[in-house]
Amino acid sequence: MEIYDINVKVYTLQNISKEDSIQSLSKLIDQSFYKNENMKDFHTENKIKGYCFNSLYPLALDNKVYQKGNIYNFQIRCIQSKLKDHFVNFLCNEYTSKLKVLVCRSKKINNKPIEKIYSITPLIIKISDEYKTQYWRNNHSESDFFEYIRNSSIKKYEVLTGEKLDKNLQLFNYERIDNKKPISTKFKNKNILGDKVTLRIDTNQKAQDIAYMVIGTGLCDISSRGYGFVNYQYVK
Repeated sequence: MEIYDINVKVYTLQNISKEDSIQSLSKLIDQSFYKNENMKDFHTENKIKGYCFNSLYPLALDNKVYQKGNIYNFQIRCIQSKLKDHFVNFLCNEYTSKLKVLVCRSKKINNKPIEKIYSITPLIIKISDEYKTQYWRNNHSESDFFEYIRNSSIKKYEVLTGEKLDKNLQLFNYERIDNKKPISTKFKNKNILGDKVTLRIDTNQKAQDIAYMVIGTGLCDISSRGYGFVNYQYVK
């Protein structure tokens, strides 16, 4: 498995609130698939997409608005050269009413021992069908929360690689929720709640392989909508 990082430079055609930024970027990315004859149905297919992205930066801090007429960046990560080529060739020069892409530059992320991963965008979990529209803390413990992260990461790896893994595989030897209160963001014009985490990766090879995959695909649910994007720190 190879992970690619695409740095995307965009120009803002309208003011964009911090809360709406991920949804605006998602629309921009979706539009690019319509331009590629080989991938025009890709974003509507019900499957793990194999990419994730973060939000605009530098961050909109003071008034929580990305200002019209400025240049910002965001990153897309993916696990296939086919996806990397798509973003470089078809996302470049794409635009919506809010954003116009100026430049896309890609690089490969080295597969080296990973010490930890940590959230950049909130991760979203749908912990059960009964509670999937509710925030997990309403009905579940932190132990349930981290177990969901572990299980969903293993399942994602199995789907993407075709391998079968030990369901009791240890992935993390340290787990922390970094936010003091739930983080509100928008998905399909509805407010949803997420969290940011720091996870120290176990040294066993499969845990390392899964962590590398997560860097390219995101943690937990709706990662291709901009949630669960993580950064990483290699073992020093």
